[in-house]
Amino acid sequence: MTAPTPTQPRPGGHRRRTLLGAALAIALSASLAACSSGDTPSENASASGPVTLEFWTWSLKGSDPAAKAIADKYHQLNPNVTVKLSEVGGTTETASKLLAADQAGDTPDVVQIEYRGLPALVVAGAVKDITADVAGAKANVEPNIWAQTTFGGQVYGVPQDIGPMVLTYRKDLFDKFGVKVPATWDEYAEAAAQIRKKDPEAYIASFAANQLEFFAAHAAQAGAQWWSTDGNAWKVGIDGEASLKTADFWQDLVERDLVKVEPLLTPEWNAQVNNGKILSWAAAAWAPSVIYSVAPDTAGKWESAPLPQWTKGQAAVPFLGGSAYLVPAKSQHAQEAAKFAAWLGASEEGSKLLLGLDLFPGGNAGRQATLTHEPPKLMPQQKDFYQVTDQVIKNTTIPVTWGPNVNVAQTAFGDVLNKAALDKTSFRAVYQATQQAVVADLQKSGYTVTK
Repeated sequence: MTAPTPTQPRPGGHRRRTLLGAALAIALSASLAACSSGDTPSENASASGPVTLEFWTWSLKGSDPAAKAIADKYHQLNPNVTVKLSEVGGTTETASKLLAADQAGDTPDVVQIEYRGLPALVVAGAVKDITADVAGAKANVEPNIWAQTTFGGQVYGVPQDIGPMVLTYRKDLFDKFGVKVPATWDEYAEAAAQIRKKDPEAYIASFAANQLEFFAAHAAQAGAQWWSTDGNAWKVGIDGEASLKTADFWQDLVERDLVKVEPLLTPEWNAQVNNGKILSWAAAAWAPSVIYSVAPDTAGKWESAPLPQWTKGQAAVPFLGGSAYLVPAKSQHAQEAAKFAAWLGASEEGSKLLLGLDLFPGGNAGRQATLTHEPPKLMPQQKDFYQVTDQVIKNTTIPVTWGPNVNVAQTAFGDVLNKAALDKTSFRAVYQATQQAVVADLQKSGYTVTK
């Protein structure tokens, strides 16, 4: 799922800052070209002797038989290479540990990181440019997905999974209350009011102020760009009018008590979900897996639908969350690591295996395989779940650029917005203060920022 914040870029990355300032863009292409049937390179590991790749990941848990089977399969295909899984959870923790390892000169070989956390690590010089190493894998991933790991034409990771945005909701309770699944955000607000009227203890959703990535995506859907580049300069649009429109939207719902101010995955949130008092989650296609992990007894009562739109008929959304495999700059087995990353993330065999981990694969083959895959455990009755999400991917045409100081925005935004929600103070002021903090930090770090 999404949430972790990337770490602060370390001092000394001025050369990379210049390069990124000129060209950094994690852009999701508007076009979805036809799927490629190509595959990643198939030659065996180039090492002359046995190699053990240390793999930091939170998706492949060593205790999971499916994850172990993936590592064993790669060893079978590449007898000289053994993959050692180390569970390191979430972007914040992973990035901090990777930077510490980089400074110590003792890094792992492959690391899973959320897309939004990648720019800061690239700026810090902790990530290897693997453009040439994974060139053969590029055709196996759609351009709008591959672009999430490409900065200025250089590739710094292989996509693992993606987050097509959907609304996952309690179908049984929506039906019971006679509430229509909202297709627009106006309808979402109407549905929220209807649910409160039908059950005063129930909410359509929680308002989780710490989910920076969701609010950035929500603003992008409204036309905002929180980070963008203009030649050699950065532009920051957190306080733009399109963005503030989304602040007004949520402030209205909070002030009318139509959403519950509650972070995600707290004991309280989990209890409310289990008890049918929080009825939906606007997130991505990974949400069903997360909900199932905390509320398995509610399986069969949920369904997913495309995310509500600001304007009816405009179905475009950005991706939300998802992660990639990077190769640390100081990996001792960088070539073998890049090859493994390309196999797992983009080959036909690897990306299909990721589907077995309840991920939404970024590779074409894995994505295609979803169409005939059983729906998530949370909604075994929704046979068209993957058809719905596949259509969302085709509509995922809004490019999103993450800046090198997402962590600064997270710090300035989350807790302050949560306090504003509890105190009923201005959400706009939070967005504007976040803008000022992000711009000041960029300028302090040596970047040029334009309006």
